[in-house]
Amino acid sequence: MKAFLRLLLWEARHLQRSGPAWLVCGGLLAASLLATWAGGRNLARHRGEVAALAAQYATQMETITREFSPQGEAGYVAYYTFIPTHWPMSPLAALTTGVRDVVPSVIWVRMLGLEGQLYEADLGNPALQALGGLDLAFVFCALAPLALLVLGHDAFTRDRDLGRFTLVAAQAGGLGRLLAARIGARALLVVGTVTLAFAGACAWLHVSPDGRAARWLLAVWAYLACWTSLAACIAVVARSVAGSLALALTTWVASVILVPALLNLALTAAFPVPEGLALTVHQRQESHAAWDRPRAETMEKFFVHHPEWAGTPPVEGRFAWRWYYAMQEMGDQSVAAQSQAYRHNLRSRQAVMTRLAWLAPVAYAQLALSARAGTDLDAHLDYLDRVRAFHGELRRRFYPLFFAEASITPAQFDLFPPFPAEPPAAAAPSGPSLWPLLAIGALAFGATRLLLRRRFL
Repeated sequence: MKAFLRLLLWEARHLQRSGPAWLVCGGLLAASLLATWAGGRNLARHRGEVAALAAQYATQMETITREFSPQGEAGYVAYYTFIPTHWPMSPLAALTTGVRDVVPSVIWVRMLGLEGQLYEADLGNPALQALGGLDLAFVFCALAPLALLVLGHDAFTRDRDLGRFTLVAAQAGGLGRLLAARIGARALLVVGTVTLAFAGACAWLHVSPDGRAARWLLAVWAYLACWTSLAACIAVVARSVAGSLALALTTWVASVILVPALLNLALTAAFPVPEGLALTVHQRQESHAAWDRPRAETMEKFFVHHPEWAGTPPVEGRFAWRWYYAMQEMGDQSVAAQSQAYRHNLRSRQAVMTRLAWLAPVAYAQLALSARAGTDLDAHLDYLDRVRAFHGELRRRFYPLFFAEASITPAQFDLFPPFPAEPPAAAAPSGPSLWPLLAIGALAFGATRLLLRRRFL
């Protein structure tokens, strides 16, 4: 053990004098700094948007009070009142954007058809969205493995090309010890750089060093341990410096870009999901078509879902608020099956991608990190489910007023309940297990030992 530690220390000193090592680690830190800055801006923008919701809602209610003072029909007030809901963002979300850059984090809800409101969002620059967001998870999952491969690809081939491989291996006391020291020193350097970047990001973004932050960092370490074994395997397989570099870059491109892209295409074909906008259009078409149907037909469909109102008098005339909001709910019911299939297929894609971790460890690591930060697809779908439950509560509170054709005064505006947003702690589960990443690393480690015995015995 002491001999190995001396060898490891010697490799560490060699890296300390290596210009490329400083360049690679400096570039990794610079990318981490930029990603932390971008994540901090996103977090500050989200917090500012959420903080402004109360003032915006108060301004809206003041306008409604002036328009419907001293009292107005409940249907009118409900029609013009938007209630803000938001998806809580934990500090860890600044490290892992997840799906937050393509889905809304704030939805203003009113009493109209809900499916026509869930998928409305302000879109940013499409070209920038196509490139994806820069966050610390991307740096750690995509760039840190590249840094490790660049530093460790020539662990054997460098000495072989210089004609001193046999001598160095004999002085090290064995090929396994030499490989472990060289790859281990480089892995420790990259892991140390990543850990330093994570600590700096936590200090900058005021992330508490709690269990969630520890689980996030542990997932990064497990992922880098997997790549350490792969780097060792590449170092043994290659026979020249140029060959080892080509193999390392090919492995990185295939693992980080090609395989995840192919998996995404396969899952898209296996679980087809229409755009949320299609549900919005269908729901609104159904609602608009109800204007040309008999009022009794719409109310009969409504009474199937709300038998408690079946004994109310029929709708007379062309318009009544109870018919109007019943029409809106029937528009939601017309796309209920499509909406359920939409959510089911999205969750199925997520589950299958998680099970295929051994094919795309980078995708699995991204899923694990976004789940621990509460920014994954499941967290977004859970938020939409909470919005659905909240909208159902609004209907239960206001249907009695609509069917009674009651008026509502400004003093009764508290009938609109606030959205019960869950705290960020409840929205950040532990995420997928790390065992698949460790299993991939163990397989690569076993393959490396086998190759060492077969090629160098």
